[in-house]
Amino acid sequence: MPRDAKIGLVLAGGGARGAYEAGVMAELLPELERRGERPTVIIGTSVGAINAAYMGSVAHLDAEEAAAGWIERWEALSPRRVMKPIVGVQTALAGVRYLADVFGVPGARLRSFLDASPLGETLDEWLDWRRLHANVRDGRLDAAAVVATSARSAHSVVFVEGRRREQLSESHEIEYRPTRLSRDQVRASAAIPTLFEAVHVERPAEAKGWYFDGGTRLNTPIKPALDLGVDRVIVIATHPVAPISDSDWHTPGRPPDFGDGAVQLLFAALVDSLIADVRMLGKLNLMVGQRGSPAAARRYKERRGKRPYRRIPYMFVAPRSRDAIGDIAARVFHEHYGGLRGVREPDIATAGRLLGGITEPHAELLSYVFFSPEFARALIALGRRDARRWLERDWGADGPWLSDPVETLDD
Repeated sequence: MPRDAKIGLVLAGGGARGAYEAGVMAELLPELERRGERPTVIIGTSVGAINAAYMGSVAHLDAEEAAAGWIERWEALSPRRVMKPIVGVQTALAGVRYLADVFGVPGARLRSFLDASPLGETLDEWLDWRRLHANVRDGRLDAAAVVATSARSAHSVVFVEGRRREQLSESHEIEYRPTRLSRDQVRASAAIPTLFEAVHVERPAEAKGWYFDGGTRLNTPIKPALDLGVDRVIVIATHPVAPISDSDWHTPGRPPDFGDGAVQLLFAALVDSLIADVRMLGKLNLMVGQRGSPAAARRYKERRGKRPYRRIPYMFVAPRSRDAIGDIAARVFHEHYGGLRGVREPDIATAGRLLGGITEPHAELLSYVFFSPEFARALIALGRRDARRWLERDWGADGPWLSDPVETLDD
């Protein structure tokens, strides 16, 4: 790999599944650093934005120390570090507001079912924002970015630190806004619609407004990473790109319930675009390879009047099966929070009951809000195993970088 090759790190959304990404990074990034390959462009959506902001704030540390600190924080996470208690006043107030809204009480509006205001305090405690800014300013990071969805335009907005306005692209549905990253932009990126309230972002002035979770439009921001000029990209996701086939989640002869329907919506919003983007990356690499020489690429640029496609070697680490994380959620819930054991953490036990019991696909839904140390540790271990599996493949001279479509890999 050329010494000046710019490596991007793309972190997808997934709520509490973000612990999986922490496990992947803890295994992958130290190994890459030993090879002299360290990401300098970091971008994330939703919980990936939280992971990205943290990694940007520790870019001055060696990869092993940086990852270890993030693992420690994930393993200490509890529901109350993210949201106010479900059991108690919050639930009652949400119910009252909902009924008042339904019956047309003036001024009554239910903005969300859960209150995620504690997340802002947790981010300020866990992330050193000044160090993040210093790492960008001093060149340890080329750029750091998070993605949120504008409530006004429904476009994906990429808040970028490390770029001036004239250095940023524009497209039909993606807006790029240079700024200094803050907790509000990161919270906005993780504001799951209906569950959490939209977040108001003040900076930059031209992007001032209300925002929802970036994953509703752009859950795996590969294109923004390419627009920021990376030469290689690492994509870490909490869903595989394996084709969706017949599933045993739904029992034949039984009408699908709300869990079946909710999982279909999740896959449509979070997974379908991931599959398309990762597969397209491999296909474009094949097209560029067939086009041939740099001279041919220049001629292509002159004809088309824009930057030609480039070959982008990449890594893609994700669970091997689509129910891998749901299965872990079900097991951890039954072992630690089922029955009377749920008394010690009533919010998690209540979440399980509200989802209709912990069976597939309900465990799949729980996995997004299952903020418990036991679940985090299990996902971290899974992430480490999947990263190690990627690294241990027989890749050849270029190391663990893939250019062909990802579906060409053998399981």
